[in-house]
Amino acid sequence: METIKKCRQPIFQQLMLYIFLAAFTQLAQGTTPAIKKKTLNTVKIVYFYAADSKPSSNWKNRLDRTLKDISSYYKNEFESSGFESDGIPFETDNSDYRYHLVQGSKPSNDYTINSGGEIEKEIFEKLAPVINPSAEHILVITALSHKNENGTYIFHSPYYGRGSASSGLCMVADCDLLDPALLSDASTKMTFTEMFATDKECSVGEFNSWYLGGIAHEMGHLFGLTHDNGFPNEFSSKTISLMGEHGSRHYKEEKWGGLKSSKFSRASVFQLSSHPLFTQRPKPTHNNNEFLLQSFKISQTENKTKLMLHYQTSTIPYSVVVLTRPYNISEYLSNSFLSAVCQRNFAEINIASLERNLPYEIRILFLFDNGSIKEYRKMVSYSEEGHFQTVDNFGQATVNDLIRIIENDKRDNQRQIKLTILNQLLQNNQPINLKTIKKDSISLSDAAWEEASVGWENPARNYYTAESNKLFFLENMGEIYPKGLYAHAPSLYKYKLTKKWRKLKITAALRDGAQKPEGIQFIIRGNGKILSSYNVKPNEKHHFDIDLAGVDDLELCTQDQTGNNFNAWSIWCSPYLIK
Repeated sequence: METIKKCRQPIFQQLMLYIFLAAFTQLAQGTTPAIKKKTLNTVKIVYFYAADSKPSSNWKNRLDRTLKDISSYYKNEFESSGFESDGIPFETDNSDYRYHLVQGSKPSNDYTINSGGEIEKEIFEKLAPVINPSAEHILVITALSHKNENGTYIFHSPYYGRGSASSGLCMVADCDLLDPALLSDASTKMTFTEMFATDKECSVGEFNSWYLGGIAHEMGHLFGLTHDNGFPNEFSSKTISLMGEHGSRHYKEEKWGGLKSSKFSRASVFQLSSHPLFTQRPKPTHNNNEFLLQSFKISQTENKTKLMLHYQTSTIPYSVVVLTRPYNISEYLSNSFLSAVCQRNFAEINIASLERNLPYEIRILFLFDNGSIKEYRKMVSYSEEGHFQTVDNFGQATVNDLIRIIENDKRDNQRQIKLTILNQLLQNNQPINLKTIKKDSISLSDAAWEEASVGWENPARNYYTAESNKLFFLENMGEIYPKGLYAHAPSLYKYKLTKKWRKLKITAALRDGAQKPEGIQFIIRGNGKILSSYNVKPNEKHHFDIDLAGVDDLELCTQDQTGNNFNAWSIWCSPYLIK
């Protein structure tokens, strides 16, 4: 396991010591039996069930045990890395967990694994103003499962997680066998079908490893964790990272005779250590930190590879986490590297050596004391001659290469618009600050987002994907859009509008070639409430004209309708904000 590099500057040593002592003191206060202060931040728990059903059998006692078990898991993971913790601060009522029950408006079979947006809308409408999705961390447990005539458990619940230091939501599934008390049951057999398994036969104990681990994993996303396979050789051959590939399936599996329990990587624990839910400090509400990554350099020798980062900032990060992966493998297999920040405007970190002539994605997470994160993604390749080429988020299809290809293609009747788009991208202009811009209208795709994620590759403005030259541009029914957002489902773009904008005009579409006959659900939220949504199918488009009066937090979301994100080529086109 990599050790955190020691800071040489005494001032920054004192700063780091102060930061962590303050965090640890606040964490420890929750365990002091004398005067226990009111918990500042909690995870709200919602239990959702359909119109034609009731909560699952013995649901409250089982879920009490479930939440205590997962909280204890987090507590132990913190403590094994040297951090004090009380675990997850779930909302309580007279010392008992508080559950917000919501009965849906439709029968159980009308909800599917793709009903997440619909369920969220029902929950937020029925629980307003008790729960504010823009400022809360919410765990949604759904009773959307049943037994068929063969005794097989069929799960049709959405299953996902998203979040940051300020808010988040994850959705998981319940059934009458979900119970940590059954983790040691290796003899009772059962069969279940879900989005990633069909007619899986296993013991009740193994089932609970999968589904309790799924809750622990999705709650990691709720707190802002990414997929992370850990530092190379951080885990033994008999252990796996909870946030890595299949890590959610190995939760406490030693209890039923499997391998050792999956664990958090050290980088994941370090990121969680500053989260407001665990430090009990106020959640960040406004992003006042002016942070700019100025340079990004890599040097590689036979012994080590070093990443050097220069930046400008009004608030010093306490650490940097770097995740790397070859571009052609799953992000679940990303390796993580960790280093304390020792200088005001510079950080360096040792990472694993990169193979020659293989493109890599490098994600850089600057961690701040209030739990907020500044993230950058870079694409790099290491040439046969031993040189690094860095192309900002354009991957293998570099802009210059595309310009040469298109200039020489005299038969392309859209050559001019493509060259115009490429030359604009080549200028690498800084995104517009929505708080300070004085224009009466702008393209939202030119503006700085607060948060962004997509189901494949990287968030991108004004082009589709660098996966291939053929798919580079935002194209629908033969029309190329110079302004727009790459939104391969599931995706999220989040903006802070500061209530200055009056209207949003935007077109939702699927990029030409998308093989999604069921369509993609496009959702626009304002201040946590769904303002409008529409299911768009291939060779269609839908125009939104949204009133933004009073909207501070704007979210653009896409969700696929088939249970997988293959070919979910959704795009937001011509997005314009108007004052």
